[in-house]
Amino acid sequence: MQKIKSAALALPALLLAGCAAALPAENTATIETAAAAAPQTLKVYTSASLAPAAQAYAEAQGVTLTLTDEAASADLLLTDHAPGGSLLDVTSDTLLAAAAARAGITENANALPLGRSLYGYWARADVLNALLGDGAAAALQTANWEEWSDFVETLSAWMAEPKAATVTLSGADYTLPDARPGSLTATGVFAAPLDRASGYTAALLAADGTYTADALTGPLNGVYSAVTLEWDHMAADGGEGIFRRAKLTDLLAEYGADTCNGLVLVPFKCQLDDSDLTAEDYNAEGLLNYPVLADVGSIAINAGTSADGLKAAKSAALWLYSNGAGEDALTETLGVVTPWNTAAGTTAVTAMQVQQVGTGILPGVALDTAAADALTANELTLQDSEKHTKAERTAFVDGALAALGAE
Repeated sequence: MQKIKSAALALPALLLAGCAAALPAENTATIETAAAAAPQTLKVYTSASLAPAAQAYAEAQGVTLTLTDEAASADLLLTDHAPGGSLLDVTSDTLLAAAAARAGITENANALPLGRSLYGYWARADVLNALLGDGAAAALQTANWEEWSDFVETLSAWMAEPKAATVTLSGADYTLPDARPGSLTATGVFAAPLDRASGYTAALLAADGTYTADALTGPLNGVYSAVTLEWDHMAADGGEGIFRRAKLTDLLAEYGADTCNGLVLVPFKCQLDDSDLTAEDYNAEGLLNYPVLADVGSIAINAGTSADGLKAAKSAALWLYSNGAGEDALTETLGVVTPWNTAAGTTAVTAMQVQQVGTGILPGVALDTAAADALTANELTLQDSEKHTKAERTAFVDGALAALGAE
């Protein structure tokens, strides 16, 4: 499935890049759905990025939606990462089991995946072109670590005092202008990330999925270098940045589809070299230059909800998985590649996502909520750091190892 719309752009601080993985063939399994009328009320615990899917269901089915910040009291959970708590086994119900099979799940599971979305540094193409000239985005996407970090530091100094400056990207020279372009309203190189946890994908792939200190210490040192570079050049007080680390799903929920057209993606670049890798399927260059197709989250049902709540939650889950409008909510509203490998190409940015998946991506690594929250908290400890010492680096790596449950 591919569809297409169009749009414009003028948002405060945002911004795109790809290891080989063509969009797989669509899973054509279908779900036999009940003909019962949609329930009238639904209580949902949801992240901001996934809330539009719940709202689309409520509007389409005439359901009264109640949002809660208490996961235990909700009928339905839409979370960025696998939730904890007492959840219904989706394979214990005939219709939900059919939905799970569509996502390739045949054994016990307490959640249904919602799909995947491009992750990295997003930026406005017109701003990058105004700063560096045509071809800037492509050059940034394949820049090595030394080129990328030098560019960030040079750009940060230029923003404080604009004057012509030359940077090298992907082996070619580009010159920053001697005056600030009128299209540039950012106050820093980076805006605060909307998703930090997905940035650990390259490190986990480098370690070949081995959650040990020996395998992960080198790659996590690379993440430390990337995160400190970001903190050192982040817009103050939540201000606008030229680049923003996020999933496309996060940006669509935050800014809307029209605003997101005109964005390009640069990979979240970590300082890796081949000596850091234990994986045989990847090399440092690929992990640096390809964007992540990140897991966007999952849908789950509280096991302890009432009979009416269970009916309401099942109806919503099945609508997303088996109804044409529900699939549109996933592919167009959320902007995901579904678990059964369909995607929308109805806007410039979703069409770019489809193209990038065909060109090459890094497969996202699923994390549970506890691990994602711990990784995020660990990054936040660096916020006010002024001197990046060996002790700080070691503490960061140890914190990330603990968050990941590494042995």
